Amino acid sequence: MSVEEALAIINGTAVEKVRKRPTQREHNLQTACVQWARLQFPKLTIFAIPNGAWCGYKQGRKLVAEGMLKGVPDIFVALARKGYHGLFIEMKAGKKGVVREEQSEMMIKLRDEGYQCAVCRSFEQFQTILINYIS
Repeated sequence: MSVEEALAIINGTAVEKVRKRPTQREHNLQTACVQWARLQFPKLTIFAIPNGAWCGYKQGRKLVAEGMLKGVPDIFVALARKGYHGLFIEMKAGKKGVVREEQSEMMIKLRDEGYQCAVCRSFEQFQTILINYIS
């Protein structure tokens, strides 16, 4: 997001962009993955980053003003391993889920800052990513 876009939102002059809602399938996948991780690794700090939460325009403006950023991955694992500060995971529903440009750019920035980032398209892939990161 550019400075101009942020100021337009803050000043109430931005034109609301229409974005597709995350699918129920993606929600179900993320829910299952987080629940599995919490059962398998009870001491692990894993949480969702609800950037994709649907809210009204007014609430969206508040969230942007508070620091919400486009493109931040869906899940964060707060555990330093293998030289990384933590693990960010972007959830996508199957092969059709597309990583948007701002998501790719954010993952590049996060990697440059010492975080591992991954895109996950299935429950099994999530298990593999998490186990490989933790072990």
